[in-house]
Amino acid sequence: MKHKASISFFTPSVCSVTFCVAFSVALAGNVSANAIEAGTESEIETITVTGTKTARKINEIAATVTTINSQQIDALGATNIRDLLRYEPGISVEGSGRYGLSSFNIRGITGDRVLILVDNIPIADEFSFGPNLSARRDFVDVDLIKSVDIVRGPASTLYGSDAIGGVVAFTTKDPIDIVTDGESFAGRTKIGYVSQSSESYVNGMLAGVGGDWQWLVNSTYRNGNETQSFYNDASIGNTRTSADPQNNDSLSVLTKLIYQKNEAHRLKLIAETFEQSNDTQLLSEIGTQVRGTITLSSLGFDQQERSRFSAEYLYQPSGAHHLKRVNMFAFYQNSSTEQASELVRQSLGPEPSPFFRTRDSMFEQSTVGLHAQFDHQFEWGGQHYLIYGLSTETTESEGLREGQTQDQATSSPIPEFSVFPARDFPLSTLSEQSIFIQDEIQFLDGRLLLSPGLRYDRFKLSPESDRLFETANPGVEVSSFKDSQLSKKLGAIYSLSESYNIWLQYAEGFRIPPMDDVNVGFTNFAGRYTSLSNPDLKPESVTSLELGIRGFTNALTWSISAYQNKYTDFIESLTFVGINPNNGFTQFQSANVDDVEIKGIEGQVVWSLGDTFSGAQDWQIRASYSIQGSENKATGNELESIPPNQAVFGVQYKDYSDPWRIEVAASYTEEAQALASTGETAFFVAPSYTTIDILGHLKITPHIKINAGIFNVTNKQYWLASEVRGQSAEGNLLPFTSPERNYSINVVVQF
Repeated sequence: MKHKASISFFTPSVCSVTFCVAFSVALAGNVSANAIEAGTESEIETITVTGTKTARKINEIAATVTTINSQQIDALGATNIRDLLRYEPGISVEGSGRYGLSSFNIRGITGDRVLILVDNIPIADEFSFGPNLSARRDFVDVDLIKSVDIVRGPASTLYGSDAIGGVVAFTTKDPIDIVTDGESFAGRTKIGYVSQSSESYVNGMLAGVGGDWQWLVNSTYRNGNETQSFYNDASIGNTRTSADPQNNDSLSVLTKLIYQKNEAHRLKLIAETFEQSNDTQLLSEIGTQVRGTITLSSLGFDQQERSRFSAEYLYQPSGAHHLKRVNMFAFYQNSSTEQASELVRQSLGPEPSPFFRTRDSMFEQSTVGLHAQFDHQFEWGGQHYLIYGLSTETTESEGLREGQTQDQATSSPIPEFSVFPARDFPLSTLSEQSIFIQDEIQFLDGRLLLSPGLRYDRFKLSPESDRLFETANPGVEVSSFKDSQLSKKLGAIYSLSESYNIWLQYAEGFRIPPMDDVNVGFTNFAGRYTSLSNPDLKPESVTSLELGIRGFTNALTWSISAYQNKYTDFIESLTFVGINPNNGFTQFQSANVDDVEIKGIEGQVVWSLGDTFSGAQDWQIRASYSIQGSENKATGNELESIPPNQAVFGVQYKDYSDPWRIEVAASYTEEAQALASTGETAFFVAPSYTTIDILGHLKITPHIKINAGIFNVTNKQYWLASEVRGQSAEGNLLPFTSPERNYSINVVVQF
C-alpha cells in the first residue's frame, strides 16, 4: 500500500501529546540534551567549534548541535559508535551482521551524505558491490575520543561536499585531559566487558607535560563476538534465529606530540592507526540454494585498517590586534577494507559435485589535504568575528575483486562467468579546492547575532583506465567529471532575555556524484544484466530552513525546533533503464531522481530538582523527542531511510562528580513507516517498542570508578527499523532482533 507523506506526520500519538504537554507546562530552557549528561555543570557552558568553526556555547549557535564527552562515553559503557547515540532521538547508526556498523543516519539522511571527521580528517567513503564487498565507515575507537559533536542538517558552507545531511566530528584526547595542573605525568587505564557481544577490552593512556613539550600515547585492544540477537540457538540455514557466529579483534593506537614555546605559537603532531578483523561463520547460508546449487559451508574473513598523520600549527597573537587566530593543518590518511569469502557448494543435478569458491575484494582510499583558517575580531557597525579560509584535498580510490572456483575432489579449476581479477570502477583521483568566509555580527548590544556564510568548491574526478578494468569491462569508456558549487548560509539568534532566545537558519548543502556512479563497469553474463556509467550526473543539493526557541535557567533548560529540508537531484544508484536491444541484457545506471522533502520537530528538556533533605539539586529529569516525515515528490512515498519517531525519558540522582550516581532511562520508538509494496512483496514493518535501562557509577576511591549499565531491563523483543528495512514480511526476521537483557561494566583507574 502506498504510504503518502504529508503534513499529517505531525499528527500526535498519545505519547507525543503527553510529551508536548509536558513541554508546555515546563516551558523555560535548552541545550542538546542527552539521556545521560553532566548535571551540575549546565549545558549552556558546553563549548563546541563544529557548528560554526568558532568557539561558541551550544546556546549561541543557530543550529541543533549535540555534544557527547568522554565522561559520558564511560558512563554509557559505549564500545562503538552506535552505543554513543543510545539516547539521541533522530540520530542512529546503521549496519549489522558480517560487515558490522556502517554509517550515521541524521534526520533520515545516511551513508556518505553525512560527513564524518576525526580531528578534522574525513573518514573514507562507503563502497559496496555485490554480495561479497561492503566497505563501511566504522573506523573509530570510542576510547580514543575526547568528544563528538553532531551537527543536524546541511553544513556544506563550512565543510563542503558530503555534509548534505550533517556532520559527525570526533575529537581525540589530549595530554591535558589527564595531566592536572602542576603535574608532569599521568596515566589512565580502563578495563571493560559488554555482554551483548561478549566483548572484553582494555584501554591505556599515558601523558606527560614538561617545559615546552606535551606528549600522549593512547591505545585500545578489543576482543569479542557477534552482537547477539534476542534468540540463541545452534541451528543452521534460513530458519536460524541467532546471529551468525563471529570473532572480532581490534587494535587502535594514538600518539600526540605538542610543542608550545609561548602563548602565541603551538605545533601539534598526531599519528594514529586502527586495525580490525572479523571472522564469520555464515551458518544462516548453509542449505540455501543459488542457481541450481546448494551451499554446504560459508566463511567470511574481513579486515579494516586506517592510518593517518597530521600536523597542525596554531598562531594566536596577544594584545589588541584584530587578528585572533591562524590555523594551518595538513594531513595524510590511508584506509583499506579487505573482505574474503570462502564457500563450498554442491550442484543439485543427478550427479552432485561439490566445488570450492573464493571471492576476495578490496577497497582502498588515500587522502592528502591542506587547510588554512584565519580569524579576525573587529568593530564596524557592530561587533564582528570574521573567519575565512581555504582548503585543498586529493583522494585516490582503488577497488579490486578476485575469485576462483575449483572442483573440491580434484582441485581442477571450473570456468567462471566473470573475469578475474577485475575492477568495478577505474582508478580514480578526486581533487577538491575550496574557499569559505563567515562573519558573526552582533547588533543591539549583543542581543542579535547574525552569521552569514559563503563557500565555493571546485572539484574534478580524473579516472585512469588500466588493463584490469579494460579486460573485465571491454568497450567501456571512462569519463572525467568536473563541476563547482556555491553554498550559502544565514543564521540569526535573537535574545529575548538573558534566559531565552530564538534562532533561525537557512543553509545549503551538496554532495558530488560518487566516482563509482560516474564510472562503473560490470556485466553478469549468468544473470544477463549490466551496469552503465553516467558522466552526466549532477551534484545532489539541499536547502534547509530551521527555526527554534530555547531557554536556559539554573534549574531548567529546554528547546524546541522545526526544520524543512528540500533535496534535489538525489542520486539513486543503479536504477533500471531498459533492455539492451543487441544482447537482451537488463541495464542499470545511476541517475538523478526528483525532489525529496523531509520535515521534522525536535525537542529537549532538562529539569534539575532540589533534594528535600540537603537542598542540593541532586535530581535531574531529562526528556527528548524527535518526529519526522518525508516525501519523494516523484512517487509520493516516504524516503526509505526515515527513522521512526522516538522519545527518550530519564531520571537521574546525583552527578558524575559525586561518589555514586544512578539513572533510569526509557526509550520509546513508534512503529516504522510502511514502505510501498513492489508487486506481491509486502515489506516488514518494525513494530513500536519501549526499552528501559539502568545506569550508574560508584567511586571506590578518588582515582577508581566503576561504571555499569543494564540494558533492556524488561527483556523486550524488538527490531531496529534500519536493520529490517526492505525485508520481506514473510521472511525469517528473528536473526535481526536486538539483544535481550544485557549489561556492561568498566573500571577506570587514574594515576
